[in-house]
Amino acid sequence: MTPGTSSAQAAPVSCVAFRADGRRLASGTEGGQVTVRETSDPSRPVAMTEFAHRSAVLAAAWNPGASDLLAIGSADGTAAVWRVVDDRPPHLMKVLGGHPAAVTGVSWMPDGQHLLCQLADGRAAVWRAFAETYLGELDDCVRLDVSSTGLVATVGVNGFVAVRDLAQDRSPLAGRAAPAVEACAWSPDATTLALARRDGAVELRNAHLDPIRTLRAGDAPLRSITWSADGRHVLTGAYDGTVTALDTAGRPHWRLTDPTIRSRSLAVGGPVLATATFAGRPYLLDATSGTPLTAGLSLPALPAPTRPFRDGVLAAEGRVVTAGPPHAGDRTVVVEHDLRVGAIDSLADRVIVSAAHHAVRVARLDPAGYEVERGITLRAPEPVGTVALLGTPETTVVVAASYEFRLYSWTVDWTGPPIGPGVVGEFGAGIAALQRLDEQRLTATDHRGELVILALGADGALNN
Repeated sequence: MTPGTSSAQAAPVSCVAFRADGRRLASGTEGGQVTVRETSDPSRPVAMTEFAHRSAVLAAAWNPGASDLLAIGSADGTAAVWRVVDDRPPHLMKVLGGHPAAVTGVSWMPDGQHLLCQLADGRAAVWRAFAETYLGELDDCVRLDVSSTGLVATVGVNGFVAVRDLAQDRSPLAGRAAPAVEACAWSPDATTLALARRDGAVELRNAHLDPIRTLRAGDAPLRSITWSADGRHVLTGAYDGTVTALDTAGRPHWRLTDPTIRSRSLAVGGPVLATATFAGRPYLLDATSGTPLTAGLSLPALPAPTRPFRDGVLAAEGRVVTAGPPHAGDRTVVVEHDLRVGAIDSLADRVIVSAAHHAVRVARLDPAGYEVERGITLRAPEPVGTVALLGTPETTVVVAASYEFRLYSWTVDWTGPPIGPGVVGEFGAGIAALQRLDEQRLTATDHRGELVILALGADGALNN
């Protein structure tokens, strides 16, 4: 963990955090770089200082009581506290190590002394940071948020939501089952907890977890959530790069979709919203209007999933996949998912595949109609952004690209269980698109435009 300089090709941004005054933005990258930018003019952010960790930086949080202290969480299982002052080099103050998994989140308690480290194995470690004293852990915690009054909300592996007052007792004050929830955020006044769900909805609950209202951000699975600085709007990030602002009555305020937005991290600093990105630097937006403030990042939104199929089309329409004539009303529903379908593909006008979050469904259709001869549901290790098919209708290779960096494949011969998933490869900037060249080859393109050709080998494995 030493001060360093930027690499020639910046790695994807994994986390963003605004200082309380909104004038400094810290961002961390998959390459281990931390950059602190001056954001008084958010349209022209200026890098003030940089330092490096030995592995990917996954989380950042400014201390609420000391504006020059920044906590960092890393893939190597450490959390570190740095002193970051404009006119001198950054100084490493404390290292909190020994965690059994990557530190995917860091959150200060309001006293500025205690730090919660969210771990990739579904727990959170509690530290008295400056004494480097480990105080125990919170079980069943994949996401958490700390309110301005010190209440800690956690989301568990299966969506169980709990609220704790750690100053009094580590036992939950309230707990409710919420299976579809992926993230949570307290309102600035600490009265309302917003829960982001995989079906695109937002639940508002009070501190006792009693329901207040359900809002609809869209139908894409939500990954992150926060509030505007004045507490009037809920801001959500979906897996597909859509950021949405809703008022607390559920009325949409603005919406922006950009595939370069990496929605694992959102941060608000006054009137500015920052997001992580695949583009190597944070994406800054006007939190009031949704207008991009950072030039040169935007890519067009991906079109609705549709492709030629037989004499008509194959299309994703919400949670269903339809096939048939060009007119939507005349098509047949061939596959139905529990969540919105984000990607489809077909092979030889016979086999179709569709993906909705973790679920990848592959079906072989009757050659003379749209009845499903056989269907298989595959479970991807990560949410899937795009899919492709290779091989033949008899032995089909299903390729799925996550919203992050990994490419997976399964082999389906329709006579037994599928083989997979196997990791085909990993892209440094995230996978933007898959394109089949023929039945044996496809291209995978990342968000920087770099392209790799992959082909089926004699053993049926996919190789580059």
